[in-house]
Amino acid sequence: MVTLYTFNISHFAEKARWAMDRTGVAYQERVLLPGLHMRKIRRLGQGRTSVPALVDDGKAVQGSSAIISYIDERWLDPGKRLTPAQPELRARALELETWMDAEIGETARRFFYHHALPVREFVKTLFTGRGPWWGPAFFGVAYPKVAAVIRQKYAINAETAAKDGERVLAAYRRLEEMLANRPYLVGDGFTRADLTLAALTAPIWRPAEHPTRWPSEALYPEALRRWIDQLGHFRIREHALRMYREHRLAPARTARAA
Repeated sequence: MVTLYTFNISHFAEKARWAMDRTGVAYQERVLLPGLHMRKIRRLGQGRTSVPALVDDGKAVQGSSAIISYIDERWLDPGKRLTPAQPELRARALELETWMDAEIGETARRFFYHHALPVREFVKTLFTGRGPWWGPAFFGVAYPKVAAVIRQKYAINAETAAKDGERVLAAYRRLEEMLANRPYLVGDGFTRADLTLAALTAPIWRPAEHPTRWPSEALYPEALRRWIDQLGHFRIREHALRMYREHRLAPARTARAA
């Protein structure tokens, strides 16, 4: 059985999960709890503790971009691959993915956590969704320590959050220009660039096709609600939601808490 290790909330995990669902290959999703995942993931043999991680016939692949590339070559027919075959379009899609991972994925994560972590029950719900039944009880005790580790790991503070908010806005403005007169970011079809944009922004838009059941916007901290409203004026919102409607295929996975 192919196994994909994820976090419920992770937008990077959603990139890999979406790509895997496109294959039609049966696999098991193991939903881990942040903080308790490190020992299990480190055992995969690469010494890294990052999620998502894909295990296929004993081979471990970590990182959403590496997983997408592996899936393309391992299971998808040439005409269905997320990476364009044409060298110029391939280079463009990979360049955009790397840029969006940094300028939207990493920055939005820091901004989001800075404003969300003080609201324990809100974050606890996001962390424990689809996870083990005892997750809420664990975070009821360990949450302060886990939150402190997250802040340290990602260098989250008021200064970095402010800078990250501006970086996200700058990235949205650039993408707004790219999407002005075209249905897709690269070429004439859906690629890993569109998947990346939709997956990385999904925690903001909460598309119905996403496997995570997000809390209603009313439960989000006020600073995050203002941010969502600000970003919602960009055409990126409709593009991301359309990618989910048109390209988020039904899963072939079995979700299991780990």
